[in-house]
Amino acid sequence: MFQPKSLHEIMWGFIFISLISLPMLISRDWHFMVLSQIGITIIFAISFNQLLGQTGLLNLGHSIFMGAGSYFSGLILLQINSGALFIPLPILPLFGGLAGFLVAGITGYFSVKRSGMIFAMLTLAILEFVNSFSTSFPSILGGIIVDRTLNTNFFNFDYGGKDTVCFIVMAWLFIAVFVSYYFLQTPLGKMCNAVRENVSRAEYIGYSSYMVRYLSFCYSGFLAGIAGTLFVINYELFSPEVFSLREVFNILSATFIGGIGFFLGPIIGTSIFSLCSILLSNSTEIWPLYQGVILIIFVLYFPRGLAGFFIDQGDFVKSRSKLEVLNHYFKIIVPAMVTVLSITWLIECLNTILHHQEKTDFIFLWILFSISNPLNWFLAISIAILGICLLATNLNKRKNDAI
Repeated sequence: MFQPKSLHEIMWGFIFISLISLPMLISRDWHFMVLSQIGITIIFAISFNQLLGQTGLLNLGHSIFMGAGSYFSGLILLQINSGALFIPLPILPLFGGLAGFLVAGITGYFSVKRSGMIFAMLTLAILEFVNSFSTSFPSILGGIIVDRTLNTNFFNFDYGGKDTVCFIVMAWLFIAVFVSYYFLQTPLGKMCNAVRENVSRAEYIGYSSYMVRYLSFCYSGFLAGIAGTLFVINYELFSPEVFSLREVFNILSATFIGGIGFFLGPIIGTSIFSLCSILLSNSTEIWPLYQGVILIIFVLYFPRGLAGFFIDQGDFVKSRSKLEVLNHYFKIIVPAMVTVLSITWLIECLNTILHHQEKTDFIFLWILFSISNPLNWFLAISIAILGICLLATNLNKRKNDAI
């Protein structure tokens, strides 16, 4: 029989092999870009969840740390391109992490003295200050364009291909997940959860809530700085747009969808959110509208996110047969998908009519739709009403059965 330690080693070995093997399964540059972007966003989400989910601090200025890592790494890459420095590209994220750690150490010194809404508003104010500073003084925090292939060869290793960058991102993703998991198993990680749950009890047994929050804040900034460096390596540029509330909103949405407070929550949520944003942004110009609707649905009906939802369904699955479970979810998922697709069709039609009067059809999710045929409108409205009725009936029946 395998011992628990051996099982952990096998699990982490499997995760490492899976992440490294992912770039080998694809061949297109666009797919490498997407996979790299998802990996970078997951690291950023893990750092955000370290504060919100594990320590109970809503940091609305979290993108500052990622921006610090991006900016500092961009400056280092400029020096490398000019021949003044030589640092192997795969270890450059370590320097970006140190930049994020330093900025977190400075801002956290006074910001983590508060918690709750005061802390959130304070970090928001810091973000707005940095954002305004970057737009007012572009010569200092303006955009930076770098070349990851110039003077970065290490043992004649070429970093020009998207596949090579993807391997670097996957390697750092494994490191971030591995370190973050075992960080939560340490006494400091346990005390982060204790401070989140009850500050008074944590201080009563002799721990400083300020120091626990401060160390968690700095560690979170270190991970976000690594994500910022990988962003520069992947896109070969730094943009001051990273210092925007939009970036924080995106990562907050992804983390909430996955499940705040769960270790796998940001990983699940970010993967789904990133894929949806990439696919839908190429299919529709009103993707932010759908993003807001999805977030509203999760806030109202899935407050524990997908990870919490799957955990909550454990007892139901164990108490029923496989056929009953499949029948139950089939009655919920199919009407929900029909309702979503039909309502989305109607929204896209209205958007085309209001903003693109010259068009009579549009493409959504690789399917051509026409707005000039009245039969299409009738079918979409009928299917939407039918889906809503079936979904409402099944949900009410489930609620009555639970009572």
